[in-house]
Amino acid sequence: MSPASPTPHPDVCLLCEPIVGAFGLPADTPFVSIKGDPSLRETVPLRPRQHSRLDQIAGEVLQTCAALLRDTGVYAIYIGFNSSEVRTESIFNPFAYEVHDAEDLVKPGYTARHFVTVPYDEKVRTIAWVRAMIQSGPLRHYLPAHWLKLMDAGSAGWQPLAADRIDEIVHSFNVLRSIDGYYLRNAAISLSEGIVRASYNCDGTYIVRADYFAEFVRVNTP
Repeated sequence: MSPASPTPHPDVCLLCEPIVGAFGLPADTPFVSIKGDPSLRETVPLRPRQHSRLDQIAGEVLQTCAALLRDTGVYAIYIGFNSSEVRTESIFNPFAYEVHDAEDLVKPGYTARHFVTVPYDEKVRTIAWVRAMIQSGPLRHYLPAHWLKLMDAGSAGWQPLAADRIDEIVHSFNVLRSIDGYYLRNAAISLSEGIVRASYNCDGTYIVRADYFAEFVRVNTP
């Protein structure tokens, strides 16, 4: 460090990294786990399982969610099994999200009214285009050198999830939900980051690379 360089604050960790960075998980890290609230983990046996409204129609809801990711502008989706909430993010309004009731989501005509059909290849091209537009535009001048390096490398190496993997990932949520004892409480998948997030009734969370998720489910289920 040169004499003219500012002295780092003693509480600043120069080597710490986020659990999930701006471009998802590193290629050599298939998943990470986060421990939840100990009080929730310890009381799992005392809390009887309650089936939600979504559980009654889970197959239909998950089929619809897979179709939204595959056939519409939706690039990220959150499924709350306990709350029967489905949250979606779309390329047509990328700075906002919508919240849907699971029972409404599968009613005739609902998705046609609220979601825009777009080819999958066009959607992933749009994600890449928007990223490039922002990262090469005026905001680029605000980025420090290490951010520039990370963003350029992330953009150059980004590979979208293959469309034919979506159904397998989304329907595997039902497998994790049906586990006895420690079961899935909510899940989310992001095509732009290439990750799947799965939280359990013990309040623990796994964040998994989307292209590894099927193997993750196979290893972690009977």
